[in-house]
Amino acid sequence: MAISFADLNYWAVLAGAVFYMAFGALYFSPILFGGSWTRLNNIKDGHMSNPLIYVASTATAFLSSLLIAVLVQATSSDDPATGLATGLIVALAIALVYLKNAAFGLMPKKVYAIAVCEHAISFAALGLLHGLWH
Repeated sequence: MAISFADLNYWAVLAGAVFYMAFGALYFSPILFGGSWTRLNNIKDGHMSNPLIYVASTATAFLSSLLIAVLVQATSSDDPATGLATGLIVALAIALVYLKNAAFGLMPKKVYAIAVCEHAISFAALGLLHGLWH
């Protein structure tokens, strides 16, 4: 298992980050789950106008895409199926962390479902992208 940052496809990393941000914007928009998410988390008006939220979101998207690219490379996932599997394994790990939080009452079941589905789709797509374009 050798990791070579020089051999990563940084165009794919950038494309993955842009996808992650665009998908998140759609997923948490009023068209899909934004209204429910805001209501269930008691998010107050004006909270989303804080620019630091978007700086953190952009950094998270880039780092998530970069880390999936590293995992795909480290596991020699050099085709769409194994890239997808890598993304789904990461999504499962995230779902388990959220499940523990939900079990201790730190989030409602609906918040858990919304969050886990978003991460599952995002990380599956990132794994697929990096498996295809490495």
